[in-house]
Amino acid sequence: MKKIRIWLPCLLALCILTGVCPALSAQPQIILYTCYRQMGWGDAVQIGWVTDDGNLYLITGHDADLKWPSKPEEQLAWLRKAEAEPVDRLRHDDVTDLKGLVTSVPDQGKTAQPAACDAGTESSYAVRYTRSGTPIFVLLGMSGDDRFENTDPNAQALYLYLRSLFPQVTCYGGTMGPDGFRPVSLRSFCGLEGLDFTEARIVCYLSDCEEGNLPMEMTEEETEDLRRLLSEGMVTGKANASSVTGGFMICVIHAEDGKRDASLDFYDGLLMRPDGMYFLRMP
Repeated sequence: MKKIRIWLPCLLALCILTGVCPALSAQPQIILYTCYRQMGWGDAVQIGWVTDDGNLYLITGHDADLKWPSKPEEQLAWLRKAEAEPVDRLRHDDVTDLKGLVTSVPDQGKTAQPAACDAGTESSYAVRYTRSGTPIFVLLGMSGDDRFENTDPNAQALYLYLRSLFPQVTCYGGTMGPDGFRPVSLRSFCGLEGLDFTEARIVCYLSDCEEGNLPMEMTEEETEDLRRLLSEGMVTGKANASSVTGGFMICVIHAEDGKRDASLDFYDGLLMRPDGMYFLRMP
């Protein structure tokens, strides 16, 4: 990876997804889908799905006509045979991020709980595949008559993104749906509650995969902005499950008393952690 110049304002940027795009499968597979079914009084079915080549599909209609099945395995078979044209297409980088999250998301194995009556149920799934092509279904969330939340950050990121892609598919929030990732302070998320960033000495480096860690010159204003981010910044959700080998900023914090140091990594405005990258914002 070539050396990349990173400026402090990048740390305050929002909603930037990153990743390296590998070759996509010649046989597109369905990796995400959300569906709503109302049989009590509306007889409605709404389905949106994403394939690993980035195409988005949407079908709506009546249950009596579409005959939407109940089991995930049967639903996937139904979608593969559905006659539909793409309604949109994702960028390659977004596809890469989604595929990384799908690969990383665990099945929490919880049981859905009753939440309403005759509201219909929305269900959202991630689908990954074994080497032999066998699908593995991971329930991301449910809302409506039944409520379920997969609390893993990968699942919450996928659920939120999937729902944003298909707002036409009915979804219930609040007590009838998943709560989603709850924003948490950067210092708490990284276990740095005991550090006083106002007095700590902060040194930054640019990680270069060829030349190692290169010291970065920081103006007084940039250093103060960084202190404010470390002191007041919030982690708002997971962006991807990616990692990079260079081109990111290493922020080393030396406590005033010299008894405790900490190091945080940032890439294109995202916080880098061992399991991927997270969105940041100021309160």
